[in-house]
Amino acid sequence: MEPNLLFGTILNRAENTFKRSLDGLTDSELVAQPGGERSNPIAWLAMHLTRVQDNLLSRVQSKKTEWEEGNWSEEFGIVDNEIQWTPDNVHTFTGASAESLISFWDAVKSRTDEFISKLEPNDLDEEFPPMRPGGDSMTLAQILSIVLGDNIQHIGQIAYLRGLIKEHGWY
Repeated sequence: MEPNLLFGTILNRAENTFKRSLDGLTDSELVAQPGGERSNPIAWLAMHLTRVQDNLLSRVQSKKTEWEEGNWSEEFGIVDNEIQWTPDNVHTFTGASAESLISFWDAVKSRTDEFISKLEPNDLDEEFPPMRPGGDSMTLAQILSIVLGDNIQHIGQIAYLRGLIKEHGWY
């Protein structure tokens, strides 16, 4: 199997769980924090994992992010795009509905699908500058592994939280 097909297959499976986990949740369920006031709510996790994918894959393509191009800060009511999320402020992300979170995911996923459809195996070895100050350069394979890991980890958290807040919804 070609690496781009493997990446796409994994991301598509994650997408199914992501959308099922958000299906039918109310706005108050999306911002519930069953682990306490410093825990990540579902809405924040969904926005965060999608933004990470958007940021990383836009950077390697030298493109503006979907977040910027689609004016998603307005959709989600985020005034300060430079906010650094901490356990003390994740609860302030309250402007999302399940529909808007899924729409943002769909827009980013469409861009991701287009990008990975063109990947060749040798592209995975391409080196990129550090993603953050003081970091190491990374290959595209390492960056894609961050995207997959972030998706799998956070979508699992979302599915678990959904089960705590509202019935699981599928078996």
